Amino acid sequence: MSANGYIKGFDKTQYEEEARQRWGETRQYAESQKKWTSYSKAKKKAIKSEGDRLIARMFSEDPNTAPDDPNIQAAIGEYYAYINKNFYTCEVGILRGLADMWVEDPRFANKFEKIRAGGTDFVREAVQIFCDRNG
Repeated sequence: MSANGYIKGFDKTQYEEEARQRWGETRQYAESQKKWTSYSKAKKKAIKSEGDRLIARMFSEDPNTAPDDPNIQAAIGEYYAYINKNFYTCEVGILRGLADMWVEDPRFANKFEKIRAGGTDFVREAVQIFCDRNG
């Protein structure tokens, strides 16, 4: 499975209450809610497509690609900029936490493992490298 359509079919309302309970008191949550509700339907679709494209780049189709590969690191940098531009101000510590969540939460891990065998551990290591270099 490629990352194309990774976000496709994602029903934000399914996890809305969980997100509000976990992060509802944070500045990032408020910022994300404000931005997202301001976007048109077309803009939301474009943002989701861009996210799919960036996720695919972060995983690489080549199983021999290392997490510190310059192309992987560039893709993570673009994903980091994508979050900041479209959702909320994301410090590198938050990005590191997201990568941990992708591994620990089976809802993410299962999808990422379909993109690339060992994908969750690969992308977490790649994100950690990015954060270490940019923190």
